[in-house]
Amino acid sequence: MQNLFNNKKKKISTVEEKEIRRKLHFDEIGVLAAVLVMILLLSLGSPYFLTANNLLNVGRQVSFYGLLAIGLSFVIGSGQIDISVGRLITLITFVMAWLMNKGINPWLAFGIGIGLGALCGLLNGGLSLFFNVHPMIITLGTQNLFWGLAVGLSNAKPIVVWQKSSFLELGPGKILGFPVPFFIFILIALLGQIVLKKSVFGRHVLAVGANRHAAIYAGINERKVRLATMVMSGVVAALAAGVILSFFQTFDPNVGSGMEMDAIGAAVIGGADLNGGYASVLGAFLGAFLIGILRNGLVLMGVGAYWNNFVTGAVILIAVAVSTALKSQRK
Repeated sequence: MQNLFNNKKKKISTVEEKEIRRKLHFDEIGVLAAVLVMILLLSLGSPYFLTANNLLNVGRQVSFYGLLAIGLSFVIGSGQIDISVGRLITLITFVMAWLMNKGINPWLAFGIGIGLGALCGLLNGGLSLFFNVHPMIITLGTQNLFWGLAVGLSNAKPIVVWQKSSFLELGPGKILGFPVPFFIFILIALLGQIVLKKSVFGRHVLAVGANRHAAIYAGINERKVRLATMVMSGVVAALAAGVILSFFQTFDPNVGSGMEMDAIGAAVIGGADLNGGYASVLGAFLGAFLIGILRNGLVLMGVGAYWNNFVTGAVILIAVAVSTALKSQRK
């Protein structure tokens, strides 16, 4: 009797996993189709859009907030949100630039930045769990905390990094003609997709997001999973900060501002359910490109910054509405 129950449980689990994979696959194909249509439309709107230099520039720019979208895919998939990542980039970029100008080896400064990102993610997740408060409220507070520290310690002034190092050659560097940040983005996206879809941890993340109480009943330590995803978000934000600093080689108090919105938008466009339970790193990767090519194309067409933000926001809202409607029909 017990074996029969276990076999039924395994069959149900297998069916549920296949259904999740089918939904995510559908979302990814939809985003890819949207990207291709957007490329076609924007290429008709500007003769400069499909030039090699412009596309390479888009790839580099997308990698900055695209990295954030990868970390946020895990956070959103677990039923949480982290809106502090943009200002965490501000803080970590400042710390790394300051350390480098104090004579610290840039690679060591980068490592310290990664550690700081993990600690800040631990702070976000720990406070949320300790006070039993939704992460949105916690990260709303730490967002201002991180930004205030960076601006206060820097006196709101830029910091130019004067050191010469192989680390600072990553940002402007190229591999086979493609920007190094773009390769880093692809590498982290592939790793993230494998972890989310193929690992036990990835299954636990989606299980916690889908039904926290059921996950606990199944023996999953949901507190550790939620904390781990927030730490991951902090680490990926630190990686993005390092990539940004290596390219611009300057700390600016406004660096990272608004990136969290593009990153969240990319993750949601890519299929992540803000209620938790569904996420796709590949979808977030494509979603980041959709936002990136849209912003770039509008600039080339002469659309002002404010209207650019308006159109991008409208596209994100439409994508969320369509995704929500399709998921409701499939349930």
